[in-house]
Amino acid sequence: MKSLVAGARSRRVVVAAVLAFSSYFVLVDAASAAPPAADRGDLAAAYLRFERAVAAVPKDPATRRMVNEAFDALTGDFFAGRFDRALARLATIEGDLKGEPRDAITRLERAYLAGHRFVVTPRVARAADVKSVEVRAIALEGLPGGSPPTHIVLRQGSREIVVLADALRTTPADDAATPTLTIPIDPPLAAGTVDVFARMPDSGDRPIGRLHAFAEDPIALGAALGERIARVAERADVDPSTLASLKARHELAFGSFDRGKSADGLAQPIDLAAAVAEELDLVEAGKRPYARAGDRWRIVRVLGTELPIRQYIPEGEGIGGEGIEGEGPFPLVIAFHGAGGDENLFFDGYGGGRLLDLARERRIAVVCPPTIPFGVSPNVLPKFLEELAKDVPFDPARVGLVGHSLGAATASRLAVLRPESINGAVCIAGFADLARKVDVPPRIVFLAALDPLFPLASTRAAVEAARERGDAIEVVVVENEGHTLVVGEVIAQAVDWLLARAPRATATTPPTQSAPTTPAMNTGVPASRE
Repeated sequence: MKSLVAGARSRRVVVAAVLAFSSYFVLVDAASAAPPAADRGDLAAAYLRFERAVAAVPKDPATRRMVNEAFDALTGDFFAGRFDRALARLATIEGDLKGEPRDAITRLERAYLAGHRFVVTPRVARAADVKSVEVRAIALEGLPGGSPPTHIVLRQGSREIVVLADALRTTPADDAATPTLTIPIDPPLAAGTVDVFARMPDSGDRPIGRLHAFAEDPIALGAALGERIARVAERADVDPSTLASLKARHELAFGSFDRGKSADGLAQPIDLAAAVAEELDLVEAGKRPYARAGDRWRIVRVLGTELPIRQYIPEGEGIGGEGIEGEGPFPLVIAFHGAGGDENLFFDGYGGGRLLDLARERRIAVVCPPTIPFGVSPNVLPKFLEELAKDVPFDPARVGLVGHSLGAATASRLAVLRPESINGAVCIAGFADLARKVDVPPRIVFLAALDPLFPLASTRAAVEAARERGDAIEVVVVENEGHTLVVGEVIAQAVDWLLARAPRATATTPPTQSAPTTPAMNTGVPASRE
């Protein structure tokens, strides 16, 4: 009984902790006139840099223990809302990870990047209209100034514009003003993305923003595509998921920028606009625009709720043999993020986006949805798979789940509640169970030895209780790892474990268009803009 109580307490703690921690996975591109306090958006860029830095260093035990313990210790700062302290500490840990002396100039340069919110204006424009580019460096309240860049660099293909950053290196007389650098553009920009860098004397060029220069007026282009979507919406043969995806992707390319949403920060508007036009061509020709290979952000509509997902399909045959070249179907992995995260976390965060690399290497289909709806109701999973099968050529006998933290608990519970839908579940730094007399698919639980949120002893006790009922559960204890960074360390092993599972016996039926049979769920996922 004591172990069950401890397990329940640890799950309550992890929900709060990871909500505070992983929901910062958003990107930045806005500013206020007065010095703002650091927020979760400011932590995003630091987190992405940090995951990439962790993935790049040697994986010796001492380094892994140091970085995991330091990283997990930041949880207290998130609980208390001390985002400024969390940013400063994260910059310090990155320096320690790289073995830099405490007085190294690179530490001061990193402190400057952590302590400033950069804004590049315009963010989206017609290339011919861009006469100058403005770069603002907004100092975040409570963080040290650090060592500023010597130059700002605009890079587009082989063209590079380098200007002195003196305007960013001085403190304005007016405390409410923001250091601003205006860069004249002559000759005009070509159409395409312009990357903006802060050039640091010791650490080199560090990315701080982007300008998306369209060949034509983006306002007019967005209006024209919007009209095409409106006409498509009147057709009876366009299903809700396709229509919702077209609208959401159009909004992502042309709508107002929301720094609180990772999809907005990760989107490439020029490429996305071209993709939406191509998708409309396919819909107008009576084809399915998302039954195609590649990495896509889109919407799947299930039980009256629009679920934003990241979807990766390898080269292979699509539904009905159309749309994708090669062979299929593919094994499918559904990945559930931790509480407060989102559909982009596995593809761009954990392990520097290692899961997407593995999907390409192993030739598997991977889908990352929001976790919460699947925890709200187990009925979401079979309906989600039914809707997904219209576009993703996956083998229904080889569907595996992988989850981290709250996502691990969700994957584990779904294995018990929906055993007919999957053939295996991977739980990373988390576990939950239900006592039911069903034939539960195999599960594997990766327990981080240093995990402060799902402690090793209590989580292992919960696993043992399930084993005593006869459930097939493997346990792997990962030494020198903590709660979050362990994902990048074990994800390859997790995927290979799923691929080694024997296909389950299943009766396949052609996918059918699902209509809501219950009221829309209150899941926290944004409602349709209709």
